Amino acid sequence: MKRTIYANEGASIFIISLCVANILATLLVSLVQGLGDFEGMAIMSWVSYALIQIMFIVAAVVYSAVRKINVPVVTRMNKGLKPLQYVLLPLIAVATILVFLPLANAWASFLGVIRFHGAGVAMPATNKVWVYFVALFIMAVMPAFGEEILMRGFTLHGTSTRGVWFGILLTSTLFSLMHANPVQTVHQFGLGLVLAIVVASSGSIWGAVILHFLNNFIALTLTTFLPQVDAWYVTLGYWNWLTGAGSVIVGLVLLVILLYLFYRAGNKDNEPKFKVVSGGIEYDEFAIYAHDEEEKKSNILVDTFRFFGSLFTKSGWQNITRALTRSNEIETTGKEQNVLGVWLALGIVALYWIISFVRGLI
Repeated sequence: MKRTIYANEGASIFIISLCVANILATLLVSLVQGLGDFEGMAIMSWVSYALIQIMFIVAAVVYSAVRKINVPVVTRMNKGLKPLQYVLLPLIAVATILVFLPLANAWASFLGVIRFHGAGVAMPATNKVWVYFVALFIMAVMPAFGEEILMRGFTLHGTSTRGVWFGILLTSTLFSLMHANPVQTVHQFGLGLVLAIVVASSGSIWGAVILHFLNNFIALTLTTFLPQVDAWYVTLGYWNWLTGAGSVIVGLVLLVILLYLFYRAGNKDNEPKFKVVSGGIEYDEFAIYAHDEEEKKSNILVDTFRFFGSLFTKSGWQNITRALTRSNEIETTGKEQNVLGVWLALGIVALYWIISFVRGLI
């Protein structure tokens, strides 16, 4: 069984799963289109949400069986998280919303200026508890597994073999465009970026599964039980949120720190334990230092400030890239790898998104 897939194979799994899911969903939705609504949401939307997630998993698993791919290893389902990482995930979910929700609303306001009238995300209009739990399963649990296994499992694994940042940015773009919902493009790209970083920094898919669930859980819960929060948020306007206490800048600082702590919680045992006593020689890929037997003492506050400062230097980003590559646990081949299939996948979802955008302008 193959324990590694490369960029084109990751793209192939993405294209096949996306096409199969959307074709079957379209056919089935056409059969239930005239059945009306259920609790404020069209029955065809309920069916489409559920079927697409099921087919993502089925198509990817069938492809893997034919190609003899080790699904648990390739998707990183075989590795768990450290206890502290689980604790940090709800905080990361909130910080992600603080950063990207104001930006998403600014983007939505721009779409309004150019008279875009495409629909947002369909949500049930109900306060019935049992309907809420049905919706939670279909709109939060199922996407957390279906989309994460496809995107941060197969697709991120394949594209990361060309480089960890190539994989992170590429899957975030694919994730954003494949929904073909221009209103949500900014938020979905930001969420996809955080989800991919969480997987790369832990070498496990479970952080992304939980984080994706929390994102959808928060949105659905507020819509169902606290609609006044949405109304209050709209009255503030996106500009007040960009400049206030919950601003993008404050949220971004918080998000970066939390992601560093998440990485540190899972990789602390793998860090070199030594104290530099007399300089050393540093190369692009490694460094050699003289050291004694005394372990390097770690101070979480100092390390966090040092990490944040490294974001503003070229060498800092090089160190971050090396650290993510190591924690991602996927061997990279560099830019020599053929990625024609990746560009084909990107072209397909870009066309899909453009069609949706044009329809919203007509």
